[in-house]
Amino acid sequence: MRWDLLLGRLYYGAQPRIDREKRRMGCIGDSITFGAGVVNTRKADAWPFLLQKSLGEGWQVFDYGVSGATLQKEGHFPYVKYGFLPHFRRCRPELVTLMLGTNDTKPFNWNRERFAREYDEAVEQLLALPWRPQVVLMTPPRAFPDSATGVIGFDVVEDAIVNGVRPAVLTAGEKYGVPVIDLYAFTEDHPEYFIDGVHPNREGNRAIADYLLKTLPLAR
Repeated sequence: MRWDLLLGRLYYGAQPRIDREKRRMGCIGDSITFGAGVVNTRKADAWPFLLQKSLGEGWQVFDYGVSGATLQKEGHFPYVKYGFLPHFRRCRPELVTLMLGTNDTKPFNWNRERFAREYDEAVEQLLALPWRPQVVLMTPPRAFPDSATGVIGFDVVEDAIVNGVRPAVLTAGEKYGVPVIDLYAFTEDHPEYFIDGVHPNREGNRAIADYLLKTLPLAR
């Protein structure tokens, strides 16, 4: 086993057994998907687990979030290298959500043109999978500055989310004809949804899960 896959298994835990009798959803993302804002209770409070609870026994929802992950292959922690793609390919989920980009905005990672190009490539690769999943793109939520310091944590750059990541996601949705869920618009007036300005707290995860239940194409 590659060391990076072993590291991922030790940190994130093994994924549940794949049940081929159930409909399956795979949630690809970073710490916002992983549940870093509710890390001590993430298997109860992170939005993918809340989706699982709401959808019931007919579904399996796999949380493929990796803290720190970037979409860009040139980023400091690229999802294509450290993510759950081997398990994802074995799982063959019929519905896939993609929400990456927040970590790409960090100054040592950010390149607007490269991000847009590689985002398109990622969407094309998902759409070309042999089992033809339904792909849903998600813009990252807003990042809020600390009320005392005025600084956004974790080196995240809000301007790059607004003027780089979000436009790339919206453009890709239109270009490839796939749904886009705009979590930026959903969260932009809700700093109370975040524990540290970047990661949703319990209230924020619940709000996101409830919103996704209303907007995801769950009936096919």
